[in-house]
Amino acid sequence: MAKKNNPFRPNHPVFTGMFAGRADEIERLDTLLFQTQKSNPSHILIQGERGIGKTSLLIVANHFAKGTLTWEEDKYNFLTVQIGLRPTTTLIDLAEKINTQLKRALSQSEKGLTFLKNSWDFLTRIQSSVVSLGSKQQSPLSQEELIDKTIYSIVDTVKAITEDTTASELGLRQKKDGIVILIDEADQASKSLQIGIFLKNLTEVLVQEDANKVLLILAGLPKARDILRESHESSLRLFEEFKLTTLSKDEVANVIRGGLNEVKERGIIISISEGATDSIHTYSEGYPHFVQQIAYSAYALDSDNNIDVADVYGAMFNENGALDLIGDRYYKDLYYGKIKQDSYRQILDIMATKLNDWVSLKEIKEQFRGEKTTLTNGIKALRDRSIILSKPGRRGLYRLQWIGFAVWINRVNERKQIQQSSV
Repeated sequence: MAKKNNPFRPNHPVFTGMFAGRADEIERLDTLLFQTQKSNPSHILIQGERGIGKTSLLIVANHFAKGTLTWEEDKYNFLTVQIGLRPTTTLIDLAEKINTQLKRALSQSEKGLTFLKNSWDFLTRIQSSVVSLGSKQQSPLSQEELIDKTIYSIVDTVKAITEDTTASELGLRQKKDGIVILIDEADQASKSLQIGIFLKNLTEVLVQEDANKVLLILAGLPKARDILRESHESSLRLFEEFKLTTLSKDEVANVIRGGLNEVKERGIIISISEGATDSIHTYSEGYPHFVQQIAYSAYALDSDNNIDVADVYGAMFNENGALDLIGDRYYKDLYYGKIKQDSYRQILDIMATKLNDWVSLKEIKEQFRGEKTTLTNGIKALRDRSIILSKPGRRGLYRLQWIGFAVWINRVNERKQIQQSSV
């Protein structure tokens, strides 16, 4: 079979062409960018489950902020800083990440680089100290001093790039509307980073210094809310929350259409049946990453330039197909990494036979092999990790969060049975 250039991108964020849905969020983003221009920002927390499209929306926000994409007639000219957090990210790391992005934006001017070097001089002193001490864990500044130094460096930068004269001196063709700081994987922030304290202090100083043209956009799993609150109780009030949900059937169809239109522009006509589109929506449950993976696998499997239901079914369930690939990225860690006891996995196995239908505690008890206290502890642990959900307003009813997770668990258990029977 001839190789085909696959238009679908399961391993990368999608922000143009196949980006679908999120019209309400983008319209609201447009309003908040406008308000930030006018020194009245309301910050954004994008939250949702893995695979829901948080990073893609963050990239879209970046492009709208710097004017490479537009919504209606508005075109913005913000300087954007997009960074990701890790559990090991310290405040020094965060300051260095922001500084690095600013250097990229002002690198065309020697004066711009000199300005950054002077206004962010504390980083040079820290780096020199690290070399002399031989350990990045030791800093000549306290955490409080680091917060203040970083904040006032951001303030100085905002003032410089938003004024005509200084912006020109820094090598900018025109002054900027402000700065948009986009932080991905906010749920990875460690307790020691004190991100809530840092962001709360930053917003307050920006107002005090009449430099309130910074928009903060954070993206992360739902636990990012708890991390912000635990760092500073008031920090969560800074943010307007964008709670991303799954794509509708029409939006999934738009994603697929966008991919097929890409190859059409290269002179290749690939069609897809309505049933195949419906199947992709059903199997993906509307999660953008899953849509991309299933569509990618179906496109690769298709041999007659017409993707039908059989292509989608094969793409989903063949060995090393979409289900296996999605399982490796999303479900395996939930099933093995976050669950350390076989008895807790047994609960998932029982519930998976009902896919993601509600299952009563009585039904689980009837099949569970173990002590009552073990079952009770297991249910609590799985709920706390958001691996299973409780039915609102009803006690003793639970379900798996994703039907795909249930199908994957059943597949794992079927393979175990086959292996055991062949021994």
